[in-house]
Amino acid sequence: MGLDNGDSSEQFAILTPRFILVPTTTAISFNSYRALYAELHANVDFCQMGFGHHFPARSWNDEETRDWMRTRDIERSWQKRNLGDFAVGLRGPSTFEPGNHSAQNDEFTILKGNDYARVAGPNNVHLAASEWVGYSGLRDATTTSMPPREPGDPVLPSWNEMVELRYGVSPKFWGQGIVQEASKAVMRWSIEERGIKRFVAETERENTRSAKVLQKLGFTLSDTNYWKEPSELEWVLAAK
Repeated sequence: MGLDNGDSSEQFAILTPRFILVPTTTAISFNSYRALYAELHANVDFCQMGFGHHFPARSWNDEETRDWMRTRDIERSWQKRNLGDFAVGLRGPSTFEPGNHSAQNDEFTILKGNDYARVAGPNNVHLAASEWVGYSGLRDATTTSMPPREPGDPVLPSWNEMVELRYGVSPKFWGQGIVQEASKAVMRWSIEERGIKRFVAETERENTRSAKVLQKLGFTLSDTNYWKEPSELEWVLAAK
């Protein structure tokens, strides 16, 4: 997977009825997406709902945003397990196929090679002009978000049964089914392309919005204590 380069032979995207999903390895080169990512993590409401006291809102300049995305997602997720976050952008009628279908439509298409190049444009110029609304992604929780294992802790399943779903959407787009549509596609892609067997997730206890999203995706509450955090609920979903 390329990093900050224009090598389309190593790039791909996922199309859903309303959105285009682009791996961070490509999206990190877009000024527009970095700006959206920084804006989200500087938003107090967004951070409080999604992360609680664990991750207070913070303001980054562009260099800090790029470094954070590269270190936290590309190096720890994409380069290690070949999966990670996807930038979620609106499908514009001037660039992508027209259509604005219901979020209940589970169809998605993986664009590679010439199909990707046609949609992305030379040097990803079309994608760079997209309107980004958030992100949805997957990561190996055992090497990213979970605390280190201690003596006496139960033995964990294999990493492909410990794949954590994560997502974030700009508050101005809340309530439009973005997470549900994007996450369904990302999870199905990971099953078909990466052999993922089980998904996990964690939410702040007060974050009923995310809890409802996970339930709609098929997640159920689990009695695990992987994150060892009393303020959080843990969720699980077996791949099908």
